[in-house]
Amino acid sequence: VRFVSSTWVFGKLMCHVSRFVQYCSVHVSVLTLAAIALDRHQVIMHPLKPRMTMVKGGICIIIIWVMASCFSLPHAIYQTLTKFYIG
Repeated sequence: VRFVSSTWVFGKLMCHVSRFVQYCSVHVSVLTLAAIALDRHQVIMHPLKPRMTMVKGGICIIIIWVMASCFSLPHAIYQTLTKFYIG
């Protein structure tokens, strides 16, 4: 929408929310890939140890989302909406 009309029409709140969602999705993706890599490393290096349980997997998912939210909050908080009036 911003590229079609050359302006932000959704207001200040959506400016902060959209920035938070953008960065949170990036952080969740990166942290999930890191968790998968760590799990694969453990399985390959220690093949006889028991695999991760469903409870531990759920805890990992919760930790990933909490960390991603904490990493994304500064981007959302300090995002500014500036108005330019072009004659």
